[in-house]
Amino acid sequence: MRVPNDYDKAKAYDGQAMPQITVGGHICRIRNAMIQQARTSGKDMLVLTFDVCEQGEWNGYYQRRFERSVKYNPNASWPGVFRTGVANAEGNTSGFFKAVIEAVEASNTGYNFKATGFNETTLQGKLIGFNFGEEEYEPQNSPGEIRTIVKPQFAVSVAKVQEGVIPPAIKRLNANGNGGNGGGYGYQQQPASPPMPGMPASGEDDELPF
Repeated sequence: MRVPNDYDKAKAYDGQAMPQITVGGHICRIRNAMIQQARTSGKDMLVLTFDVCEQGEWNGYYQRRFERSVKYNPNASWPGVFRTGVANAEGNTSGFFKAVIEAVEASNTGYNFKATGFNETTLQGKLIGFNFGEEEYEPQNSPGEIRTIVKPQFAVSVAKVQEGVIPPAIKRLNANGNGGNGGGYGYQQQPASPPMPGMPASGEDDELPF
């Protein structure tokens, strides 16, 4: 056999995955904020990278995930990402985008997004709360299998996280692939929770956790 170039340095993968973060509210800090254009529509999307910033076992959760991933894949991407469209289909402000801004303003004394000239880079370093929920997906390497991942679904203030928030209903993967959230992945809400318009946390260009 031909021995791979990095055999001596390669890390063995034992199949043990990190535990998933719990659903519900978590206090986070924004690492970076940028505007990107959606691949399909070309519309602006706010993309935040973040990590958990709270006392307890989940503090620094995404840093640990990243460090683990990069051992096996030097090109691994930062796993803590939240995307939302800036405007809705009518060209008006997306309610989910406004929720991000209001959550940041409420969580960081004296911060006013409008006063910055709507400069998204000023979101870097700010505290924000997220309400995490379960989301189904179908792995590329395992067609027909449905798995779940816990992801941030809604932006909330730090105070609301501390008060306690009810986790959102699980996002189901629609069998016919024509889900109702506009993201193109066929998600639908549980019957117990009415479908929400738009994409709260996973924008139309969101990457599924393959």
